Amino acid sequence: MRHGHPRKSRRFMTRDIADRLLESLRPTRHLLTRMLAEIPIGGPEYRQIDRVIQEIDGLAEILIDDVTHYHQKVHSVPKPDTGRGGE
Repeated sequence: MRHGHPRKSRRFMTRDIADRLLESLRPTRHLLTRMLAEIPIGGPEYRQIDRVIQEIDGLAEILIDDVTHYHQKVHSVPKPDTGRGGE
């Protein structure tokens, strides 16, 4: 029953514990995503593995407010110095 107060989630884990838990799931999530490339799209195994990956991402969102925690970050490649001095 709501009483006009915004619902705040109560955190039961410290950030350190959450980080350790998510890091322990990283290799499993990585293996699962690699498996998706090896099995037929749309089959029962594919759908279940995809669900597990989504659940891991959802856990990251709940624990650290970051659904993209496991996604690779795009790194920019520095331009080589041509020695022109800003010409």
